[in-house]
Amino acid sequence: MCGFAGKLNLYDLVRTSYLDKQFDNAYKRLRSRGPDDKGIWVDNNIYLLHTRLKILDLSKNSSQPMRKDNYVICFNGEIYNFQELKLELIDKGHSFFSSGDTEILICAWKEWGVSMLNKLDGMFSFAIWDIKNKSLFLARDRFGKKPLVYCVSDNSIFFASDVKSLACLIEGGIVNKEAIQSLFRFRFIYEPMTIYKNFMKLPPGSLIKFNNYGAKLEDWYYKNLKNNQLQLDSKKQLKDLFNKAVNKRLVSDVPLGIFLSGGIDSAIIMNSVAKQGKKIPTFTVGFKNQKKYYDESKIAKRISNYFGFENKTIYLDQKKIINNINTILDANDEPFADSSAIALHMISSSVKDDIKVALTGDGGDELFGGYSKYTSYKWRKLMMFLPTKLKRILLACLSDNKEHSLLNFMRKLRRFLESYDNDIEKMQINFLDQLNNKEYEGLFGSEKKALPNSLFKGSQNFTKLNRVLFRDFRFSLLGDMLVKLDRHSMANSIELRSPFLDKDLVNLSFNIPSKKKIGLLNGKLILRECFRDSFPNWYFKMPKKGFEVPLSNWLKGDLKHLVEDSTKPRVLESLNIKNFDVIKNWKKEFYHGNKDHSWKLWVLISYHHWAKSSSII
Repeated sequence: MCGFAGKLNLYDLVRTSYLDKQFDNAYKRLRSRGPDDKGIWVDNNIYLLHTRLKILDLSKNSSQPMRKDNYVICFNGEIYNFQELKLELIDKGHSFFSSGDTEILICAWKEWGVSMLNKLDGMFSFAIWDIKNKSLFLARDRFGKKPLVYCVSDNSIFFASDVKSLACLIEGGIVNKEAIQSLFRFRFIYEPMTIYKNFMKLPPGSLIKFNNYGAKLEDWYYKNLKNNQLQLDSKKQLKDLFNKAVNKRLVSDVPLGIFLSGGIDSAIIMNSVAKQGKKIPTFTVGFKNQKKYYDESKIAKRISNYFGFENKTIYLDQKKIINNINTILDANDEPFADSSAIALHMISSSVKDDIKVALTGDGGDELFGGYSKYTSYKWRKLMMFLPTKLKRILLACLSDNKEHSLLNFMRKLRRFLESYDNDIEKMQINFLDQLNNKEYEGLFGSEKKALPNSLFKGSQNFTKLNRVLFRDFRFSLLGDMLVKLDRHSMANSIELRSPFLDKDLVNLSFNIPSKKKIGLLNGKLILRECFRDSFPNWYFKMPKKGFEVPLSNWLKGDLKHLVEDSTKPRVLESLNIKNFDVIKNWKKEFYHGNKDHSWKLWVLISYHHWAKSSSII
């Protein structure tokens, strides 16, 4: 796991002290991604910087940038099937000087070219410089676990592992207003946009080639997706593939652990590790002085003890959060407002002296229908019989609070009523969108734009509710959850591996009929059936909570000053928010307990912090 940055000029790259300083600034930003080693490659056309977090082959043989024959590579990620590929390449006459996975990529590229991407099983972003043909290739894995941003300017291309590192090499320019709209609606900036108009994210499953003919972007993964609804024993296939996925992610030359919540996704990872005769420590987030709704540490410890794993709980309170809040917000390379990143950052920071790699259960909800909204899609047709007047009465009565199970049920019912649309895909967007039309028009002075179809590329290949699951997978998981995982783990030099995001497991999941995954009352049906026998009876009776932090309590407590600082008229004006009434209403309803606008206020706080730290205001 690493970070890298580069500049390519096809005609003449002159190394100057100013250029060295730019890359030195990028290195300071990237250092947490790779604190163990630093490497530079410079020739007449390209400047490459790499920072290394040593996971496999800890020797200098796997240092980067790595040159072999006419190719130079900077690579961030892990290739889980590198041993199999190595044997295949040896049969074709290739030899190797290292025992890691980086050299595999160079040889595979030399042997198969672009088609080698389909052979890779792992998470990755990389840059390959072809010295002889003066061509640069940038590629990103299927699900975008590893980031890559770039900027094309005249005869040059600049690229880096995050936006702030890229901004060290070339000025970011104008803030993208459409990106800000995305942030307020969804809490993140969807691809390929970044906060700057001239910077772009390389989309997941994509490749860009840059040479004398210009820059050419290609989709190497989503265009080839197929739908093959399975009628065979998908439970056996699922169990076998999942155990294989976990096994592949246990390969490491440094200590591993598991980030364990109270949910079933991380627990079945622990179960799989135990079945393979291994024991690694588990780590859980707990919350001091908060309602039981937020704290799953007791459940996590209980199930960890059941499987004989050592569990350590990292307790968070307002004092810890306030002491670290600037560091947490700084980890975002652009404005980002998923508040669960706070807990991820703190647990990563707490365990970095114990482990270098952690397994997580991310992806299970999107693949197998774990969120309650997925069951609500099955109930939506009943809404046509609900009179509009009764709907308004219910909305007025239902709580927006989630501090215990009953209130949380009422909150979810309220969200269902607010999001309802007879068109399932429109209803899906309503669930994701945090702003109603009135709020949006008040903030931005225009009607909402429809989301680009490219964000849901591949969804047409699936059926019924699987299409909904895939769209959430493609949009929210890849644009929000995986961004959170990467930024806040790597800020603490921790590599996260997600067995659910195994390429074969993902493909299998979307080809399992949705009725086997989602029932009328709960989801993850097939996942529960597969692993029920391995767990005590009490475990699957526990209600699903979802991983959240007590943000509302914090913003009304010791973090209240962040709300006040970010809502000052001069601040709002500097952030190009002209209509203050919307923000004032959020604050009023939030402080009076009428509605929980904590997420919306957190968006504003995150945006304000980024603008200050980037000298925008």
